[in-house]
Amino acid sequence: MIIEAQRYGLHPDDIDFVTETLAKGKVGIVPTDSVYAFCCRSDQKAGFEAICKLKHIAPKDAMMSIICRDLSQASEYFSQWDTPLYRLIHKNFPGPFTFILNTGSRPPSFLKNTRKTLGLRIPHHAVIKDIMTRLDVPLIVSSVINDDGLSEYFSDSDLLTSRFEKQVGFIVIDENETQEASTVVDMTGDEPVIIRQSVHEVKW
Repeated sequence: MIIEAQRYGLHPDDIDFVTETLAKGKVGIVPTDSVYAFCCRSDQKAGFEAICKLKHIAPKDAMMSIICRDLSQASEYFSQWDTPLYRLIHKNFPGPFTFILNTGSRPPSFLKNTRKTLGLRIPHHAVIKDIMTRLDVPLIVSSVINDDGLSEYFSDSDLLTSRFEKQVGFIVIDENETQEASTVVDMTGDEPVIIRQSVHEVKW
């Protein structure tokens, strides 16, 4: 199903459809503050494995991120944050950033890679905010990569839908969103390390 995002986010009927589809363990594609992303519920192993299949990666090697409703929910899935770390992520969320953090004991075992790390995202996008108000768990997300060699991400919504419409449960299209990757910051060492710098500057 193709869903058009509105300025305010999603129509209530569309939110119902999205959340019901995710509850069945299916995968969808949603806009974020950065690029379109595959998504599924974080308690659905079938959805996680479907994303891995769509991206042609082995589940054991998958480096995924989760979208949380807020930092309070996020704190349940990661190791305890010290004050400097909390202040940094608080300054930059919600926004187009991915912070790689050490996982705690709460994430499902299938999300724990060998490094025991996980990316955290809290986008400001209205569609994401609407979906998260209906979920009691985070979303697993991973960027939708365009492998045609012309551009890395899908700025053409027609191309996106023609490529994936039959492979996912829904695609939410936002024609007003610029496709620009998130800035990725590794927070698992002694000092923060930017491993991907996009146009989005971290507020230190």
